[in-house]
Amino acid sequence: MKKVSIIVGVAIIVFGIILATSFKSELCPYVSVSYVVSKGKVSNVQVNGTIVPGSTKILSNNTLMFNLSDGKTQMRVIYHGILSHYQEGIPAVVVGSYFDGVFHAKEVLLKCPSKYKVLEENYSTKKIVKRD
Repeated sequence: MKKVSIIVGVAIIVFGIILATSFKSELCPYVSVSYVVSKGKVSNVQVNGTIVPGSTKILSNNTLMFNLSDGKTQMRVIYHGILSHYQEGIPAVVVGSYFDGVFHAKEVLLKCPSKYKVLEENYSTKKIVKRD
């Protein structure tokens, strides 16, 4: 009986270690453009920034190249695929790895430009009411 409980305990510990290791390798932290560029080589990260107007190039095989900026630094991003609602000047999050001076995105998450336009319009037309 004692032997069985030791084997079960060891199996649970080993399973926990394997689970923790696989979970850690799937973590994808948020970092800034400046951080990525300063490191020179970064794997499996999410980078938040704004697509720089006038930087987009569409290549063959549905390859998209553009610059992403955090307001301080810019980095070149390359993405293979089609993006709906792609627009320069809007916030985006790119997921992937940075090496050889280029961020190789496996995923690009675009913020909804109409959402920001509505918020901007509401903010600019909002009247301040003074309450006594």
